[in-house]
Amino acid sequence: MELLTIDVTNLLFLSMIGLYLVLLGMILTYIYFDAEMRGLNGWLIAGLAFFSGTIFGSVLWLAFRPKLKPQPIPVRS
Repeated sequence: MELLTIDVTNLLFLSMIGLYLVLLGMILTYIYFDAEMRGLNGWLIAGLAFFSGTIFGSVLWLAFRPKLKPQPIPVRS
């Protein structure tokens, strides 16, 4: 009996889990940096988005996030 057998179904399953984890990380990273840019605690917002269901939490964040305040651009004369 072989200890490790990798067949197509196992490889496909592990690939899907890996893809899900990569996309989850990208979504939560975007939410974190977007919240920080808007002056809120990024860890808190990303945690709320994660624990409320990532898709549902992300849509809520995109719908109810505060407006971005324009930053003045210094001009040298």
